[in-house]
Amino acid sequence: QIYNSELENEFDNFEDWLCIFPLHRGKANEDEDGNEDEHFVGKYKGSFYVYPTEEAGTEPRVSHGVPRNRPIKVLVRVYIVKATNLSPADPNGKADPYVVVTVGQEQKDTKERYIPKQLNPVFGEVVELTVSFPMESELTVAIFDHDLVGSDDLIGETKIDLENRFYSKHRANCGVASQYNM
Repeated sequence: QIYNSELENEFDNFEDWLCIFPLHRGKANEDEDGNEDEHFVGKYKGSFYVYPTEEAGTEPRVSHGVPRNRPIKVLVRVYIVKATNLSPADPNGKADPYVVVTVGQEQKDTKERYIPKQLNPVFGEVVELTVSFPMESELTVAIFDHDLVGSDDLIGETKIDLENRFYSKHRANCGVASQYNM
């Protein structure tokens, strides 16, 4: 099946088991106004289950599948197939795009294989990274415009929560076709 939108939209942000709740620092007093972003200090990732006392029993039902309280190393493969409708970054109305994939301190790019004068590039690349959960759970995929003079321009980027995908029941069902054509 081919999805017409982000997989996060199709699978409810992969929050079938883990949910993300923002953590905010409390206000000093009720009169204190301000933007909620100023008080944001992090996020809680987990689940809450509330049972009637007669159903609760002595054994917690959610203990299977709960990650252990230690780091876990996983191999992440990012299949970079194509990009569509990129914003022009060059005076000629085109771009010379390449991809940069970042997780934690590890970064891989396709700068040496940038695609000249293209707004709908087909990359056909695979990038592999080793990641430790829960410390490195956010993957960033950015597309840059290659410039011969000066620094390269950021065209756009997206962030993907790898931990939610890893613990989701949908993770084995999200794949990529073995072949694709322009």
